[in-house]
Amino acid sequence: MPWASSRTPSILFLVLIALIALPAQSWAQNNQRRSTTVPSDAYFVGFGAFFQGDYESAGEAFNSAGKSSAIISSDGRWVDSICYATMLGECHYQMGNNALALENYNTALLLFVQHTNWLLRISPDSIRPVSPETNDRRANVTWGSSGRNTIIGNYPDTLPMYRGNTDAQNQQVVRNGGVLSTLQVTPVRAGEIARCIGLAIFRRAEIMGPLAPHDGLTGQVLGALQRRPAPPNHWTGAWVDAQYGLALAAAGKTDEAVQTLQRSLTTAGQYDHVLTPLALIELGRLALKQQNYPAAKTYFLEATYSAAAFNQYGQIEDALDGLSEISMITEPGQMPQGLLAMQNWNELRKVDALRAKLNLALAEANSYMGNVPAASSALEQARRAMTRRSMAKGRVGIRYNYLSALINFQAGNANKGTSDFITAVKGNRAVSTRLYQTEMTNQLFVSGTLNERATQLLYDELLREPTDADWISAPFETLTVLLTPNAAAMEHWFNTAVIRKQPELALELADRIRRMRFFATLPLGGRMLALRWVLESPDSALDTKAKLQRQELVGKYPDLKVMQDEAKRLQGELSQISLQPDDKESYAKQRDLAEKLKVVSDNYELLLGAIALRRTPSQFLFPPLKSTPEIREKLDDTQLVLSFFSTSRAVHAFLFTKKDYVHWTLDNPREVKGQIGDLLKQIGLVKRDAPVQMKDLNETEWQTTSAELLKKFIPSLKPGFWNNYSELVVIPDDVVWYVPFEAMHTDDGLGAGHTVPLVNLIPVRYAPTASLAVPEKGARPRPQNTAIIVGRLFNGEDDEVTQQHFDKLKDVFVAPDRIDRPTAAPSYLLSKVWNQLVVIDDSEDANRGDIWAWSPAQADRGKAGSELAAWLRSPMGGPEVIYLPGFHTGAEDALKGSSSGEDIFLTSLGLMATGSETVLLSRWHSAGSASIAVVEGVGKRIGEMPASTAMQETIAEVRTMPLDSKLEPRLKGNDGGALQTLDHPYFWADMMLIDTGIDPQKNE
Repeated sequence: MPWASSRTPSILFLVLIALIALPAQSWAQNNQRRSTTVPSDAYFVGFGAFFQGDYESAGEAFNSAGKSSAIISSDGRWVDSICYATMLGECHYQMGNNALALENYNTALLLFVQHTNWLLRISPDSIRPVSPETNDRRANVTWGSSGRNTIIGNYPDTLPMYRGNTDAQNQQVVRNGGVLSTLQVTPVRAGEIARCIGLAIFRRAEIMGPLAPHDGLTGQVLGALQRRPAPPNHWTGAWVDAQYGLALAAAGKTDEAVQTLQRSLTTAGQYDHVLTPLALIELGRLALKQQNYPAAKTYFLEATYSAAAFNQYGQIEDALDGLSEISMITEPGQMPQGLLAMQNWNELRKVDALRAKLNLALAEANSYMGNVPAASSALEQARRAMTRRSMAKGRVGIRYNYLSALINFQAGNANKGTSDFITAVKGNRAVSTRLYQTEMTNQLFVSGTLNERATQLLYDELLREPTDADWISAPFETLTVLLTPNAAAMEHWFNTAVIRKQPELALELADRIRRMRFFATLPLGGRMLALRWVLESPDSALDTKAKLQRQELVGKYPDLKVMQDEAKRLQGELSQISLQPDDKESYAKQRDLAEKLKVVSDNYELLLGAIALRRTPSQFLFPPLKSTPEIREKLDDTQLVLSFFSTSRAVHAFLFTKKDYVHWTLDNPREVKGQIGDLLKQIGLVKRDAPVQMKDLNETEWQTTSAELLKKFIPSLKPGFWNNYSELVVIPDDVVWYVPFEAMHTDDGLGAGHTVPLVNLIPVRYAPTASLAVPEKGARPRPQNTAIIVGRLFNGEDDEVTQQHFDKLKDVFVAPDRIDRPTAAPSYLLSKVWNQLVVIDDSEDANRGDIWAWSPAQADRGKAGSELAAWLRSPMGGPEVIYLPGFHTGAEDALKGSSSGEDIFLTSLGLMATGSETVLLSRWHSAGSASIAVVEGVGKRIGEMPASTAMQETIAEVRTMPLDSKLEPRLKGNDGGALQTLDHPYFWADMMLIDTGIDPQKNE
């Protein structure tokens, strides 16, 4: 928004309006001043619009004044331009334009560095003692009174200041060369310039956050102020102290900053000055960071009194933000009396920006008190204050949308709440300082300005998991960050650990990044899921912190416990009914119970939505996040984990056991993807559900390709390597998700270079994250029932084939119940009582667009409540084991499209988020007897052995089964080749086992 002079006529009109609208006591003398005074009268015109929240018009006024009134010489702009740049920066900041705001603050501070000694050029004749202000505007404040026992100082509005060279300096120019400059005396509004220097330091630090200490200009400003460039023993020294304290805070030197700021609060030990409000606000923010809430509250309150005395309404807004945050943290169930009293302040009618922010603070406070009508009323008052003001498009308007979402959820209007929240997040992505800081860190790292260690520390801060402090102090900003994954930043973060040779940290960061990808696809950034897991997980699955969070949530929102108990009761009754009742009475009862459960679920989700937007801490328990040592400690001595992580330039591989680990890099991701695609084509895959030619399955080229690919994945692989291990767990990433490791040929260690499929030598399973490679539960509970969805595994097959599939499976699973007609209720409700799920149906909607819109059970596909997203809804629960032989993934097209593994990654995590421990799904849809045989074989073994062993034994069995082309619907042609059994990976490597490694429950 480069405000320029394109609206000059409107500026002249604004001048007249603003001079009328500005607080009379503040700027009454402006018209009486000489035109040579700087900053000019035109500059102060912008404050009228600024305080009204019309930041675009204010920006035009400040920009115009800077162009028409600034002092510019052969040396460039003078100190008055500090004010024009700073206030233009303030307009951009309030509109959320971080980059333009920072650019203007930088300009202001570069001018200050150029003219560091500006205060030393004050005419000595003007140095007089400070006297008390006869009109102390603090007397009109309605929300309290100062406890600091200070006096508002009466400072000269202008000070005469020398510009140019002395005669001696000009003589030196004549001798040595340079530009002659006549010495002039200019009346300067020094207090405003000093305030703007402090404000530029303060706001620039806010935008840059943890980057500020690493910035060169921060160091320049700090160095300049450290020399204390002010007349000795003069009251202007307090200005410099305040600026220096703000610069110390920006540089991260908190202890020194506090001492300096406290020293700067008064001149002559008793008089407040124009930088006192900013110094108090910074002291409040530093105390808030240290969670010293009483001290922070006092500082912020005192800042409002001092700011009111100097008509610094912008600083009252900053202090109000701090007071509101403290109130929400320390007294969320009480109405902050100070904010209520501020509504009666007479000055409030002149400053719509402050009025809007005050009403937003009151709306949030009323919301937390459960007073929805009062919250809505305050929100409406804020809207009225924003009407026809550009602040509605900036930070204030975005916060309005966020609070509107919160209040609508609380009022029971989930649709409007969701809509407002989406709008708020979209707006906040553009104005978020944390997202901006992340992007700046990316740029500085790529340019080489930051080293790896500094970059890693910054990313540790900026890309951190949400902390309790984040939820308490900035829930909306935290949600925005969760919903805005920065792929470039995450990759750089990972790379810093690799460059610094920290493979264990790199492996942990890879898991963190996977979690972020997952959270970013969920409503409210996974916040709802986090709350569900804290509230509904078994006590045994919670650590002390999570248990305390649960107690606090249930204590604060007792309706949660009421709804949980009701849901458990209804689930208990549902579990006593056949999964698909045959008689009308049972069917009606199931439908009735499910409808009641839906009401409970809807109300529960509505309450969770309101809680999710609040300042309420909640751990992210799923997917679990463990350190590399914690994962390795839970492995058996002979378990082997192979984890991949893809970046834009390389594929990283980590191979580790309980005792050892090694890391290496595959430097050409495109080549790796091409080789995976070649392997899939050689296995017979060309296009989703396209015919597979029998003659192609007689080829053996896939064996060579797979052996080369495995060697590329593990360059140090030697014959006999696999004989030392009992299980391989693969953590894929990107296109590696489509690699059938079971089928990869490898040397069997028996000599002569003989190769066999890897599954011959070792059981294989997959996990979506390294932390899920080891189980959370002690043992797999014994299933009580199995829902078998019966449809058509391949479109066009007849009922006889469908019946054959069911007949093969019905005696394998515990208490099987055939579901072959529309269910009495949405599957997300019925699945809460399904212990195992087998879907003998073509998952036609899998890998066709939105992953969360796919229907796991297929029986109610296309209906509300069938989609994966709904399966995550409360009450939490789902089948322990899920079999999906009709699933589709990007492997079917041999990676011709934009497949990135997200289809399997998100699906597996989504199903596991409901409580599943094992998911057996098809990488490609062979849809024949082989896939059913794999389901059958794993199903009959999984209760007695680990799932990966069950899978290994099943594959060995399936490979010996005779090939009947009539039972393989995609198979075409018969050239009389050598293929007589199902011993080809097209058949037996179709199914993929995703499993946590949980062991079956032992018999007593």
